Amino acid sequence: PSNPIVSIGPIRALNGIDNLLIANRNKVVAISPIVGGLALKGPADRMLTELGHESSALGVAQLYASIASTIIIDNVDAELKDAIEREGVRCIVTNTVMSDQKIAAELALKTLNSIIGKQIGQQK
Repeated sequence: PSNPIVSIGPIRALNGIDNLLIANRNKVVAISPIVGGLALKGPADRMLTELGHESSALGVAQLYASIASTIIIDNVDAELKDAIEREGVRCIVTNTVMSDQKIAAELALKTLNSIIGKQIGQQK
């Protein structure tokens, strides 16, 4: 999860990138860097608010709705799922705070599974 303003914004501003993302929206998955209204790291929450966006997973989903078909949000924000899906973005709720390797690996697998549409890496 990266800051949508200072990390992702400049990439999207490059000539042709947004059009490429829009054309491939069904393959684009975002992970919200905002958990419980706060940035996990850095100033993303303050920047969103200062620029007139909601500092929430919903606010991030609204920013990415044109380029991402899916957003992954933290369990803390589960109550935002329906509102996010009303924005036309599929919402997956899981643990996004990568506090250890196991959680990070599970998040990576959920992200990949959401793109390819089937379950990979399932342990028996």
